[in-house]
Amino acid sequence: MKVYRISKERYIKDLSGEGARIYGGRWNRKGTSVLYTAENRSLATVEYLVHLPIALVPEDTYIAELTIPDHIEYEQVQIKDLPPQWAIYPAPLVLADIGEDWIRKNETLLLKVPSSVVRGEWNVLINPKHRLFNKVKLTDVKAYSFDERLLKTHKG
Repeated sequence: MKVYRISKERYIKDLSGEGARIYGGRWNRKGTSVLYTAENRSLATVEYLVHLPIALVPEDTYIAELTIPDHIEYEQVQIKDLPPQWAIYPAPLVLADIGEDWIRKNETLLLKVPSSVVRGEWNVLINPKHRLFNKVKLTDVKAYSFDERLLKTHKG
């Protein structure tokens, strides 16, 4: 399995989940390390841009490709098991409860979660404290730029 993450150059090789630990996220609380990735580059792009005002998109953006052996088992959160308003922002606290429970159990390295930004696509959370974390390989890092059309504000 290949997964992707986008970050500023100085953080792109940091796979510790430190950013999520400091700030928390949809699927984790502050204080819990989780590495957020996406199943494809396009979802990683949209997930990155939705969390940042367009004026603050940094010039030094990079994309990382991580490879995880296909035989590694994962858990998957099903939309049918989530509350009706699961995709709203800010996220319902029950989502962080699900992620925290997964981390606490520490049974699988990966948790596939539905994207709230692009319905039908999946993000992949990686537990950096799992015993199989050493199987996650940073296989490619490249400078990344966004198409200018994505950075324009549109008025209706």
